[in-house]
Amino acid sequence: MSFGLHHVARYSFPFRFLGLGMLQVKHVLGLFIYNTCEVRIGVYTMAVREISTKTFNTSIYSGGKGSAPFTDLDEAEIQAIEACLDMGIEHFEMTSPKLARIFAAQREDFITWGGFAKAAMDDKVIGFPSKPGGIGVCWINPQSRQFSSSDTYTQYNGWTINSNEVAAITAGTKDYFFGDGTNWYKSYPTTPKRSMSIVAKDGLVEIGTTPSFQVHQIKTENDTQYGIIAEPPTYMLPIDDNLGVYVHKTLGQIPLWYDLGVEWSFLPLRTCTPVVMLAGMTFYEHEFLPNPVVRA
Repeated sequence: MSFGLHHVARYSFPFRFLGLGMLQVKHVLGLFIYNTCEVRIGVYTMAVREISTKTFNTSIYSGGKGSAPFTDLDEAEIQAIEACLDMGIEHFEMTSPKLARIFAAQREDFITWGGFAKAAMDDKVIGFPSKPGGIGVCWINPQSRQFSSSDTYTQYNGWTINSNEVAAITAGTKDYFFGDGTNWYKSYPTTPKRSMSIVAKDGLVEIGTTPSFQVHQIKTENDTQYGIIAEPPTYMLPIDDNLGVYVHKTLGQIPLWYDLGVEWSFLPLRTCTPVVMLAGMTFYEHEFLPNPVVRA
């Protein structure tokens, strides 16, 4: 039994098989039953790990995906992810200390996501910056959000390509950050250019004079049960004085899976082309983003 929305908790695996083979341990907690599988080969531990706050500190919207393959990171890979995170958090500290605190608190969980990304991309080595044949990590940006305008995966998003501007929206007409009402958005799934992004908790950041929406909804191909999120009246206030920066609340960290479609809709309050930026991380095979390419 799995749920798309999880609340803060902490869990560590009590058993581990360190030889060739597999140990499967069944845990029973109240009415919830879940399995973990783990095998260690060489220096890495490959496992199937829960997508929940038994694994993460931060609230997670898993989209109905209960577990996924996971590989332990070595120290150099952890340091690579930390270097990328620190670069962004240091800049947040220079411009918006409140934003810096929001994202710095999620630091450990972004490192954990690196283990899921590594397992999804054939256990290639994570580095920062990326190297040929390896996995890179970067803050979400227009180039990591969309691979092309016709790839049938990342093309289904609401932003103008190569931009942080959402395409023109109309007051009172539902629109989409991801998906389009018919098609689902997925991170790019094709080797050797695979990607996987994770939007930070409260990582929907709008820049401008006033927010362009208050109500939004997220669902996936596996999980359509949740209704809208309506933000409190304070959403109209900027996060820092004298800065036109507004933070929209989310259900938690939101993984943009390569194998599970997501739809994230919202209801515009005004007609405009808002600047909405996603704060979070993208893990990707080097060939997905080897240089500052213009997406077409």
